[in-house]
Amino acid sequence: MVELKLFIYYASWLVFPLLFWFSAKRYRVLIVLSLFFIYARFIEPKILLVHNYKIETGFSAKYALIADLHLGIYNDASILKRAVEKIEKSDVEALLIAGDLIYEPNPDTLKELFTPLQELTIPIYAVLGNHDCVGRGASVRKKLEKVLTDLGVIIISNKAIELNSITILGLGSRWAREDKIALLDKYSKEDKLIVLTHNPDTTLDFKPNHYADLTLAGHTHGGQIRIPYLYQKVIPVQGEVAWDRGLYKYKNGQVFITTGLGSIGLPLRFLIPPTIDILTLY
Repeated sequence: MVELKLFIYYASWLVFPLLFWFSAKRYRVLIVLSLFFIYARFIEPKILLVHNYKIETGFSAKYALIADLHLGIYNDASILKRAVEKIEKSDVEALLIAGDLIYEPNPDTLKELFTPLQELTIPIYAVLGNHDCVGRGASVRKKLEKVLTDLGVIIISNKAIELNSITILGLGSRWAREDKIALLDKYSKEDKLIVLTHNPDTTLDFKPNHYADLTLAGHTHGGQIRIPYLYQKVIPVQGEVAWDRGLYKYKNGQVFITTGLGSIGLPLRFLIPPTIDILTLY
């Protein structure tokens, strides 16, 4: 599978000579399709947006949230370097990473891929996602965790930390069956609680006594190739909630879904550029 993905990745450059040939032949439909592909393959994945949100939680905080970096077979360290530069200028208290940091990387390049993180002067908290824990990700998980820890990242999968009187509780990967929902039992509405997880479906298992002021997740990519009426059919969630992107009111709290930086399957993004979310809580 890796070889096939690499073939697709490099063979995609053939679209440029094909576009010249289609133009010479005046194949208008193929010209349009080629231009669409060039945009989705070579232009939009290089865009990096910053979105600002204000979310009512009853307490004040300001975080940068990213997810789905998928560094490896399609993305190198350059997008993370650009993200770090933008985050460093954003006046936030911490960077929160909601999982899926890798996508089939060469294990020997992990340190190089994540080195930009050491340039940040704010705390970095991360949980792991399915691509970090399941399948090929499982074989490099320990090395990934060591590299991240050596770079100053605090991995909080199924752990809680206190930051300026606010509790940030990390939950593990749902697809790896590591999201220990029972950790929520010890918290009540009086606690200032933020849950950081990868898959928003984790909240489907929250019990009536589980309350989080805000749950932060990724996983959906906003569909990645956001063709209207079709993209939601490929978002890998369970269906009780049509998770997509942005803020939701659900069960005993709010859920915010970031659309990520990288891509999987095909190295394409369309109408959903890589995004950093700056969350101002009040």
